[in-house]
Amino acid sequence: MEPVKANATQNSEITALINSLRETLSANDPAAPTTREHLKETAEKLSLALETPGETVQRVAYYPMRTTIVRIANRLQLFHILVESDVPVTGKELAQNTGADHVLLLRLLRFLVATHDIDEAGVDSYIANSVTKNLIVPQLEAGINHTYDLVGIATMALPSFLAKTQYRNPTDPKECAFQEGFHTKDNLFEWFPKHPEHLNNFNLWMTGQREGRTGWLDFFPFEELVAKGFKGGDRAVMLVDVGGARGHEVKAIKKKHPSLPGRFLLQDLPDTIEQALPVPGMETVVHDFFTPQPIKGARAYYLRNVLHDWPDNHCQLILSQLASAMTPGYSKIILNELVLPNQKCSLIAAQVDITMMACLAATERSEQQWHEVAGSAGLKIQKIWTDVPEAESIIELTLK
Repeated sequence: MEPVKANATQNSEITALINSLRETLSANDPAAPTTREHLKETAEKLSLALETPGETVQRVAYYPMRTTIVRIANRLQLFHILVESDVPVTGKELAQNTGADHVLLLRLLRFLVATHDIDEAGVDSYIANSVTKNLIVPQLEAGINHTYDLVGIATMALPSFLAKTQYRNPTDPKECAFQEGFHTKDNLFEWFPKHPEHLNNFNLWMTGQREGRTGWLDFFPFEELVAKGFKGGDRAVMLVDVGGARGHEVKAIKKKHPSLPGRFLLQDLPDTIEQALPVPGMETVVHDFFTPQPIKGARAYYLRNVLHDWPDNHCQLILSQLASAMTPGYSKIILNELVLPNQKCSLIAAQVDITMMACLAATERSEQQWHEVAGSAGLKIQKIWTDVPEAESIIELTLK
C-alpha cells in the first residue's frame, strides 16, 4: 500500500502547485518582479514534483555538462552565428563556418537543443531562440566563460580540499579550493594579473550580473540620503568608489543624477585604474583598501561586492580604514552586497556563496552577520534596502 500512498501525496502536491500557478496568473501581472519570481519558483517545484528518481539523479549528476557544452559553443561562436542568421542554419554550414567536424557538431547541437539553448528548424537545421540571444550578450557570455574556466575548477576541487581540512569553514584566501584547483600559492586577486584572459572575463561578468534586474539607484534614495546632506562645495568629495574597478558605478550615479555637486573619486589598484572608463567628472586614485584611506571626510564611501570577497577579519580591516577617515555625523559607508535571508535562500544567492567559498575563502552574509562585521569596525547599520532578495541590497553604515 505504501506506493499508492506516495502517488496520492504526489498527485495532491502537483494539483496544489498547478492551482497556485493559475491563481497567480489570474490575480497578478506576470511581468511584475515579485509575481515573476513566484511563478518561476512554483513552476520549478512543479517540475521537481513530476520527476522520477532516475530523472532526479540525471539532473543533479549532469549539471556541469551543460556549462561544458555551452563553453565549447562559445569557443566556436555557434550562438553568434545562429543569432546573426536570418534563416535556419544547417549543421554542414556551421561546420564550414567554425572549422569543426560535422559529426562532432551534430552531437553538440543535439545536446544544445535538448537543453533549449537553441531550437531545431528541421533535420540538421538550427535556429536561435530567446536563450540563444541571452547567451551572446558580451557580459553574460563572459560569465559563462569565467564560471567554466575558473569557478568550475575551484568548485570541483572543493570535495578534496574540504576533506583534507576535516570540513572546516575556509577563512584564508591563500588556503582554499582555488589554490588546490589551480596549483598555485597566490590568492585569486594576486593570480588574476598573471592571467589577463581570466581577468577580462571576470571584469566583463561583473558588469553584466545586473542584467534584467532593478538597479540599486532605482530603490535607494541617493539624493535624499547622500546628496541632500552634502557640504563643502564643488571641491569637497561627494563619493569615493572604493575598489570600484573601472568606474561603472560612478558612471551610473552621474547618469542617474547628472546635477550632483562635488567630486567623485574612483579607487582601485594600479592595473585596474589603468583601464578606468573615461567618465566625465570622475577622478582616479590608486589605492589599496587594506591601507589607510587617504580621502578624509567624504560624504559617502561606496563599496560594491568588495566585502563578500573577503573573510571577516579582512572585512574588519577594510571597514576600519574607512571608519578612521569618516567625519562623525556626516560621512557614511554605502555597501552594495547580498543580504542572505535566514530561510528560503535563492539558488542564485547560494551559488554565489559557494563561489566565494571555493575561490576566496570568503562568504555571503546574513543581516546578523553584517551587523557583526560592521560592529567590529566601530560602525552601525542605519538601514538595509532590498528590492529582490537574490540580488543586491544597499546597507547604510555610520559611525557608532
